[in-house]
Amino acid sequence: MGRIFGKIKQKIQKLPGKMDQSQKAITFAEAGQAALVQEKLQTELESEVVRKLVVVGRESVFSEDIIDYALEMAERMSYEIVALNTAPLSCETFNFFSSSRKKICEDFKGLSKKNVRMFQEAAKKKEIPFTHVVKFSESYEGLKEIRNEIGGFEFVVSESEDQAAVSRPENGERAKSEIFVYSMM
Repeated sequence: MGRIFGKIKQKIQKLPGKMDQSQKAITFAEAGQAALVQEKLQTELESEVVRKLVVVGRESVFSEDIIDYALEMAERMSYEIVALNTAPLSCETFNFFSSSRKKICEDFKGLSKKNVRMFQEAAKKKEIPFTHVVKFSESYEGLKEIRNEIGGFEFVVSESEDQAAVSRPENGERAKSEIFVYSMM
């Protein structure tokens, strides 16, 4: 239900721009330049961008908290989810062990693919478009690479980098990890 309201909200926000486009189209059509208008409208439709939310996992894992938060945000705001797993396994790290690097990278990809399955299935149930990406770099470098590959994205959701020891929860309370949301506007 929230996804429907998100789509309606998105369409309403685009309405003033579409009204302006319609007025321009009418003006050009009245001036006898309908072909120019048609070409311009086609270009604008093709350039309409899908809104993306990048979710950064902790290496090969996505916690339940971050999955729940990302799904709720994507559903509410009509975003496509790009799930990112990163491992800092650069070539320099394994210069002396080049055969080992390939095996480690394959193992990491397999583990990431296995661990993202629950996230992917939950997104599918909510009809949220979902893409999974694995990068062998630090998280911030992986985000730069994704921006170059898929274009812009509006938000990044990630967990705290440092997992400090959590004190024992009090009566009935649960230990919580922090979730960070960054706007990429």
